[in-house]
Amino acid sequence: MILIFLTGCADGRFVAAERERASAEQVEDALSVAEEAQRIGRAIPEYPDACRRTHRSGVKDGDRLDAALVKTDRALSRANGQIRECAGWYDDVRKGFAQ
Repeated sequence: MILIFLTGCADGRFVAAERERASAEQVEDALSVAEEAQRIGRAIPEYPDACRRTHRSGVKDGDRLDAALVKTDRALSRANGQIRECAGWYDDVRKGFAQ
């Protein structure tokens, strides 16, 4: 019983130490990314406002089911188109930083 209790106490210290080490590694990784961006001499461009836009279907209580389906499908198509545009923008930006 005593060994199990002592093992439980020691485990918490190891977990805390592991978290601190992981946090330090994340800081180092972030600094290396920032240094690389500074070395390249380019700033990451702002994320386009159009990519932050959200879409709603506009379906209201009492709409016929076929009309609600059409509205929902159109909203989904707009959202998917936006995702494709933003992904293309991101891919272009990433290519620019890779060069």
